[in-house]
Parts: sequence; structure tokens; C-alpha cells
Amino acid sequence: MRLSRHHELMKAELVNARFHELITLRLPWLVIGLVGGLLASVIVSRFETTLQENIALAFFIPIIAYMSDAVGTQTETILIRALTNLKFNIYKYFFREVCVGALMGSVMGILTGIFASILSSSSTIGFVVGLSLALSMSVATGLACITPLILRYFNKDPAVGAGPFTTALQDVVSLMIYFSVVVIVLG
Repeated sequence: MRLSRHHELMKAELVNARFHELITLRLPWLVIGLVGGLLASVIVSRFETTLQENIALAFFIPIIAYMSDAVGTQTETILIRALTNLKFNIYKYFFREVCVGALMGSVMGILTGIFASILSSSSTIGFVVGLSLALSMSVATGLACITPLILRYFNKDPAVGAGPFTTALQDVVSLMIYFSVVVIVLG
């Protein structure tokens, strides 16, 4: 694909792009997402013994990953829309979004921690899950701001690449946070 056509597609909403152009633009980002998912699986496998010793920890992996991805997707969507339509101070936006992510992460962490305590009959598991979710959601908002900016800097369309790349990155980071908290709190 010629460079000029690529720039046209970056500016358009891609709704009128040719079939092969959509595949060419989108598939590589999904492959990156797949690699991230495989890396997340490797991370979980490294904690097999820990999970066997306390199976309740496995129950909350989807929540940690999903909520981090969800808050990141919200942040990323708002930022990408703003990048195409508005002029604004990116540093103020970044700081505000990380604070918003931290507050929402804290609220979700408390609620999920209470649920995890009840489900697992362990306040320690509840604390681990709640803290991990709060930290993961806070970090996810920062990653969701940084990724589209980096892609735009390298002249890649954030609307196409940011979602799959950031989701994979957030999954890996949220699992690393979760299992780090597990190791620190539970030994």
C-alpha cells in the first residue's frame, strides 16, 4: 500500500477502506495481541504452584484482567477521539486520567476485595484481590494514555493499533501486578 493511501486511511474512519487494506492494517495488531495473550499465559503458568496451594487466587484472574482492560479502553477511546478533534494539554490530561483511574480502581478494588473475601472465606485473599485491582486499574489508565501517543509519534494509526496492543500490555502488566501482590502478601 502506498504511503499516501495509508495516511488517508489514518485520517478516515476506515469505514470505506478496501477489504485487503483493513486486513493489512488490523491483522498485525491482533497478532501482537495474541503474543501478549500467550505471554500472559506464561506468566500465569509460572505461578502454578501458588495457584495449586490457593486455588481461590485463580478465580479472580479474569476480573483483574477485564477491569484493567475496561478502564484502559475507556481512557484510550476518549484520548483517541480527543487527538483527532481537539487541542489540549496532554500532560494535564495524563495526570487527570491516572487520578481518575486510581479513584475508580480504588472503588472497584474495595468492592471486589469484599466480594473476594466472602467468596474465598479469606480476608487476606480479599485484600490481595482488592489491592491488585486498584493498582492494575491505575496503571492501565497510564498505559492507555501512553500507547496512542507513541503510535501517533511513529505515524501509526492509534485507532487501529492502540486497542490490541494496549489490551495485551495491560493483561501482562495486570497479571504481573496481581502475582507480585500475591507473592508479597502471601509469601
